[in-house]
Amino acid sequence: MADLVSLVPGDEEPGGDGMLLTQLASALCARIPTLCMLKTFYDGRERIPSKSIPKSANQNGYAVYKRFIDICQLDLAKAIADAVIYRQRPTGFRLIADKTLRSTEADDMWADCRMELKSRQMFRDLSIYGNAYAIVHSPDAPSYIDVLSPWDTYVSGDEDSAVHYSYQAAEGKEYLALYRVVRDDKGQVTGVTCRVAAAEVEERTMLAEGDAEQIYAVANNEDNAVAPEFSPVFSWMDVSSNDDDFRYARECASLPVVRIHAPGGMGQFEPHIPMLSSIDQQRFQRFCIQELQAFKQRAVSMGSAPTVYREHDPQVLNGQARAGDKVDYSEMFQSGPDALWLVPDDAKFWESSSTDINPLITAVASDIKHLAAASGTPLDILSPDVAGSAEGAQLKREGLVFKVEDMNARANDGFTRIMRMALVSSGQSAAADNRFETVWKPINPPSQLEQAQAAQYSENNLPFKTNLRRNYGMTEIEINETLQDLSDTQFIGAMAREKAMLDDAGQQYPSSNRGTSGFGVHDYTFNAEYPDEPTEMDMSEDLSGGES
Repeated sequence: MADLVSLVPGDEEPGGDGMLLTQLASALCARIPTLCMLKTFYDGRERIPSKSIPKSANQNGYAVYKRFIDICQLDLAKAIADAVIYRQRPTGFRLIADKTLRSTEADDMWADCRMELKSRQMFRDLSIYGNAYAIVHSPDAPSYIDVLSPWDTYVSGDEDSAVHYSYQAAEGKEYLALYRVVRDDKGQVTGVTCRVAAAEVEERTMLAEGDAEQIYAVANNEDNAVAPEFSPVFSWMDVSSNDDDFRYARECASLPVVRIHAPGGMGQFEPHIPMLSSIDQQRFQRFCIQELQAFKQRAVSMGSAPTVYREHDPQVLNGQARAGDKVDYSEMFQSGPDALWLVPDDAKFWESSSTDINPLITAVASDIKHLAAASGTPLDILSPDVAGSAEGAQLKREGLVFKVEDMNARANDGFTRIMRMALVSSGQSAAADNRFETVWKPINPPSQLEQAQAAQYSENNLPFKTNLRRNYGMTEIEINETLQDLSDTQFIGAMAREKAMLDDAGQQYPSSNRGTSGFGVHDYTFNAEYPDEPTEMDMSEDLSGGES
């Protein structure tokens, strides 16, 4: 750190904002090559080193080898990451103080901020890059919560400071926003500050995730591509935050920038990059062998073959050549269905044999099995031709289930902090002391038959709503809809029974025998609004007196 030069000239105080900004921005730049590599592998655009091309290849062969480099990738990184991404499905929040009650305020905030969509982006960043970021705004912003890209954001290890990069092409400026938590001597949070440094530039310094070609070039070491680096030309802007701007963050004792990180801060396939590269290398070698064997190599050994035609040679006798002409063996051994070679009696022929590539295919399949075990990914996700029992497949998925549970627990910590600050920012100050818990859908959704059987076995042991929640995986909204449907069904059933009773009563006491009241049984209906009051049927029976 002593070699760092402050990005803000003049602000070089140790521990000050200038040096802290420089440290965080430098860490962000240092992470970019790794992000380039991870995105390249996830997109299936990694390349084996060009040194793998044989040096003896001619110009035509070199083009073929280059094509093999472009198509030999087996995109397993995407399958490993997506297996986790698609199984992280939050459904809402509930208060830990009362397990039976949902936090409707948190659910409403989640929906209003479109977190159903934004959370998917965070899960993607978390599985690919190992870190996901979000920021909570004040009420003046259109949305309380926004997702930040790992390409533009970096949070310190103690999560007391963060930097966010942005670029405005129209202004020709780029900005570095420094967020910092202020603590007292006891370690209690007393404030949250934000300072912005700006610099005039011709083009953005940092790579954006959309700059795919440049990212691939950095990851594959093409055209001497280098990682970005900031120049010390920034200056602090006059606009600074006051204590009220981040009151919600101070009350929740947290930075407004929240980081969710995977174990070790690494993506799902980042520890397995060497194995993924070796699989690509083996596929490249197999392609080369297959190409070389597409056409068999032939040779003719004729001992002391003459270099010129002689008078008794068939070509001279047939008038195809003259004695003394140089023999052109390239024309003599032309291939064709009707080709006939005239060779000396002592000529010997040789033809290359095929190399068995099955060991290479078996080796790749074995590496994929080891990759599945090391990454905790079910083998049938990486290899489609896996056979086995249903119980065995379930056991193989345990690693994935445990991995997703761990990722959900890490995401729960970030989501609850985000929602708590968003609720406080919206004016619900009591939420700062509330403890939330994220509710998740099942990691492995069971079949309808399995759900029905589990619910039936638990019918007499669990309350009705708990049964729906655990065995059917219903959200609280779905449970409320089910209860409403059940209430409607019971009401309709009651109406049907009442109508049947009225019909039976009408057949037993026809209206012509009901006295002089003039009221018939079919003139009256069930009073659903006030069920405890006498029904009109009861009134008709009273009016009939004892005539029955």
